[in-house]
Amino acid sequence: MFLENIPVHNLDENDFFVAEPIENCDNLNFRGSHRHNFYELLFFTETGAGESHSIDFVDYPLQPDQIFLLRPGQVHTMKLKGQKGFLFAIDPAYFERLSLHIESYADYTFPDRLILPEKEVPAIRQIAGLIYAEHEGLHRKSLLNSYMHAFITHLLLLYTDTRSNQDMRVNKVLSLIDQHFIGERSTEFYAREINLSNKRLNELTKNAVGHTVKQLIDQRLLLEAKRMISYGGSSFKEIAFALGFSEASYFTRFFREQSGYTPEQFRMQLKKDLS
Repeated sequence: MFLENIPVHNLDENDFFVAEPIENCDNLNFRGSHRHNFYELLFFTETGAGESHSIDFVDYPLQPDQIFLLRPGQVHTMKLKGQKGFLFAIDPAYFERLSLHIESYADYTFPDRLILPEKEVPAIRQIAGLIYAEHEGLHRKSLLNSYMHAFITHLLLLYTDTRSNQDMRVNKVLSLIDQHFIGERSTEFYAREINLSNKRLNELTKNAVGHTVKQLIDQRLLLEAKRMISYGGSSFKEIAFALGFSEASYFTRFFREQSGYTPEQFRMQLKKDLS
């Protein structure tokens, strides 16, 4: 028996982005697990003790002055418990209109969470408030674009400050893995693409992100497997073949070795979370 499909939230075709306070969101926005066909920025200004949410099956504790980036296709689970802040739902094409490049980071290196430095909090809170006020008020596109450009630019600068020393070749490898993880499972392929030896490439990724290339490929495969199981509608055998495993038993063994539980156990846990 398949897991019920996780619902996909869509932006209206006429909306490039939507802004609303988190505390005013309908429970349907967050009830159970869901996905989006857009980018979503969650900026928490007030949270309660012990609250958390999950992005792609990873739990993140909530605290004030955190910003989370949710990418299209990611699985998100959160319960509204009086948290306050802002939700910005953004069509991918909107970044092109602003001449911003968050997408060039968003799939591989831009973090799911940014914790704002104390000195940055007043400015970012003020800009978020201006975006919402204009969105709900006169809705002047030139001002909305300017405010959103300032908001995203702040995030990109914070990100750049935290990753300024990272070798750009690591970003390239992470991008390549995201594109080719199903068909290319060997370190040799990625080392050849950026003209390094296997040993040197593994040294770079180990120093930058704490994992070898093989470990990064396995992590990406596991994530895609979890997403496909959560989407519902496919058998484990179909998922195994879609991910390049020649036998379903090999997929089951891989999933258990990487996660500590079987695909069936993972599916049953998702059913509990959705109930």
